[in-house]
Amino acid sequence: MDRVWGDARFISNPVHNNGDGWSGVELHCIRRGERKTVARVLFWDAMGSFFIETLGTDIPVDIAEALVAEAKATVRTG
Repeated sequence: MDRVWGDARFISNPVHNNGDGWSGVELHCIRRGERKTVARVLFWDAMGSFFIETLGTDIPVDIAEALVAEAKATVRTG
């Protein structure tokens, strides 16, 4: 994802940790030159399900829905 929303730009990238048993997509927000990680959608192998984690900020629903859709389309779950 690479989307502009108001004065912010949201960019996603894949993340994984084989040791802890998860893969997913992380969301970064760039606003006024500052880049912050603001959310993650992770698939936990042990649970067999996706989880969304927000990191201390508000995220537009459209952006959150796009992040979930991206994770479900790109993360291998089986």
